[in-house]
Amino acid sequence: MSVFRLFAAALLFAALSSTSALHAQDDLQYQKRANRFEGIKPKPVSGFDVELLAAQIDYREGLPALGERLRARFYLDEERAVNLVVRELDYKHYYWLDRVEPREPWRTGFGNTFEWPTGEVLKQLRGLQPYDLGVVARLDKVNPSADERVAPVVLYQSKPPQRAESYLFYFRLREESVVKAAIYPESSQQAVFTQDFGRQAGGRPFAVKWTKALEAAAGRYRLVLRGFVSSSNDPIVQVVRFYHQPKVGG
Repeated sequence: MSVFRLFAAALLFAALSSTSALHAQDDLQYQKRANRFEGIKPKPVSGFDVELLAAQIDYREGLPALGERLRARFYLDEERAVNLVVRELDYKHYYWLDRVEPREPWRTGFGNTFEWPTGEVLKQLRGLQPYDLGVVARLDKVNPSADERVAPVVLYQSKPPQRAESYLFYFRLREESVVKAAIYPESSQQAVFTQDFGRQAGGRPFAVKWTKALEAAAGRYRLVLRGFVSSSNDPIVQVVRFYHQPKVGG
């Protein structure tokens, strides 16, 4: 084969490879996929001093690899509109899933489960694991606010836990701030949990972990994250209201 033909073949191969890569990238973009919108989105911009990234039951199955499906399960103490969002806790790929269409309406109890295949997007994102993701089931609202109402979600692949032994609430600050957290029964000013973070960097996720939830009675609670922005002393207050139901089931 002549040098010219070799060069032409190399150019053709490069062009085909580039086209294939572009198509693959297009396939991963955020778009409608069966019962949800899922994919890679541009970096989201938050206008809030503090942003709720996840409200979850703390649970890990310890499986060695990402399976064929992921499942998100949550409890409702009454029928409510639910806006379920799954996203990366720390930006790497800018994965995002929302606008979920459940197989049947959300209902009272722990029978609310949404599942989706991992092959279309998640398995294509190198190195991404289930516990790199955060989930928020926001009640009655689509957009974030300074006073959130959520249903804590358990994220799992094959089998959920029997009990909600602890909770994880992930937040991200817009800039460095001094913050502390407390959890109260909804009708009380007596905290059942406190955590002082001191000075916390902006732009990175951090977790409020309520580790002794089983000692608390079932019912409505509120998490209050309070503090101030280091550079300006502007106050920060974020409230997250949720229902604690210890018995998850199998």
